[in-house]
Amino acid sequence: MKKTLLLCLCIVLSIALPLFAEDVAYDMDASAFIQANLDKAFLTGKTSYIIEGRMVSEPTEVYNQLELVSYDVEADGESVILTGTLGEEWVSPVSKVISTYTKEDGSALSAEDFSSCIGEKIALKTISELGTNFALEVPADIVVKVETAWGDVLYTNASDAPHGNGDYLVCNNVGGSPDLSDVWVVNGAVFPNTYDMTNAQ
Repeated sequence: MKKTLLLCLCIVLSIALPLFAEDVAYDMDASAFIQANLDKAFLTGKTSYIIEGRMVSEPTEVYNQLELVSYDVEADGESVILTGTLGEEWVSPVSKVISTYTKEDGSALSAEDFSSCIGEKIALKTISELGTNFALEVPADIVVKVETAWGDVLYTNASDAPHGNGDYLVCNNVGGSPDLSDVWVVNGAVFPNTYDMTNAQ
């Protein structure tokens, strides 16, 4: 199996973009960046958008140019290749896909929707959840180190991947305030396509 765990995405749905490299040169830790820029954080949440999914029909390799990671995938009847808003691809088990997305018309998905047309693309719709998160943009020339609540080390604006104007630090909205105990990274090239920008500064 090739370097499937060089980097790990947090898709949520999604689509978070970690870079597994302990020797990455970074400008500051997330806590320092957040404290210096907390007044720029804005209320947001996942918007409703369309991506595509297909159940794997034969052993194949998938490369995600935003995560800089390759996946070797078997035709096991469980693996679904998802294609995001910028053409990035990643792999998810069908059980997670049917619990995270709906059909394009908003109706529920089932595993049979994929198994009955293996290899064919199905339009998938995310469910809008506005006001559930806070976000803070990190300018593209700044690398911030994020140690997540689940033990991963992420870096904003990793080299060799597109970032738009810069990646975003994202956390949950708890009682109207940012929950800074659980912060993750969302690629800046994807964020405007998948998160609400109404309150962005």
